[in-house]
Amino acid sequence: MTNRSMINLAGVFILAVMLAGCAGTTTDVRGLEGGRPIKVLVLNGASELTISGRRDTLRIERSGSGISVNGRQTSLPVVYRPSEELINLNNRPYRGALIVDEGKGGLMVVNELPLEAYIAGIINNEVSSKWPRQAVMAQAVIARTYALYMKKRATGAYDIEGTTMGQVYTGTAAEDAAATAAVSATEGLILAYDGKPALTVYHSNAGGMTEDSDAVWSSAYPYLRSVASPYDASAPRYAWDYAVSAAVFKAALDRAGYRLEEPVSVAAQSVTPSGRAKSVIIKDAQGGSVVISGEDLRKLLGYANIKSTIFKAERSSGDFVFTGRGNGHGVGLSQWGAKGMADAGYSYEDILRHYYPGAELVKAD
Repeated sequence: MTNRSMINLAGVFILAVMLAGCAGTTTDVRGLEGGRPIKVLVLNGASELTISGRRDTLRIERSGSGISVNGRQTSLPVVYRPSEELINLNNRPYRGALIVDEGKGGLMVVNELPLEAYIAGIINNEVSSKWPRQAVMAQAVIARTYALYMKKRATGAYDIEGTTMGQVYTGTAAEDAAATAAVSATEGLILAYDGKPALTVYHSNAGGMTEDSDAVWSSAYPYLRSVASPYDASAPRYAWDYAVSAAVFKAALDRAGYRLEEPVSVAAQSVTPSGRAKSVIIKDAQGGSVVISGEDLRKLLGYANIKSTIFKAERSSGDFVFTGRGNGHGVGLSQWGAKGMADAGYSYEDILRHYYPGAELVKAD
């Protein structure tokens, strides 16, 4: 391999990879490249992976004999810092550095890059940069705030996951000029409460009303309270339905460890003030029953199927038919609600004040 130096620094094996920029067009994010870094988990559990540029390709493998780079044995972690702007991981371009280390069930890769560049890469994975500018700016602020909230609490090799377990981040592929402009226009701005980054959770659409945080999780946050979200109905698939057979439902219960015969009824046992199923009771014909949370029911049957806990269930010809509205846990900002507010002429500050009452818009420290 050409243009590579190897340094052993304090027991950490570092390859400073001098890779030329990746092929293809990229968005100009100059001005977003400075500032504090963030570490994002972008791959986990891999037995092999490829890092490449225009001139070089590195194949990293994990096997019983250890870790190898292009067939040469090495140790972990390995840090890749390109000499130019981008570097590919499995043909997907990223900014900053890539850190390969031991993860859960295999190799993990952490992308370390400037926070503002990371936010530019999030926008089109979470909303659309073609949405009204004020809605996109609101998304930039809450994505930045959430990232800093997680960073301050991180204790491991990364600050945040690049999946729905954190914020969806796929490198530079999602960047465009509109996303970058929204990030630049709000650079450094976050929502704070009591002088600290707020927990700015968000979701697709609230079904007309957001939810108190303690109705979904165990903690109450003063700025995560239920508020009306009147513009949600403009969202595609605002209303939804899902049918599942009793047999498939039982199999899902079995996999989750619940002991129940084939279910014959499903009903909300307790409902939050916003109309969400907080707990659900499921019964079988033998008199058995289990009580689970509404969110656990979503997990059990699939979040893509049971899109929210605003639902009712009826049995029809051996199937359970769930009908509901909204998409997501319902806490914090409704993305489609924010779009509707922006369409109606509200500013991004108005949107943030509405969905996070009591939080303050400030420059990050």
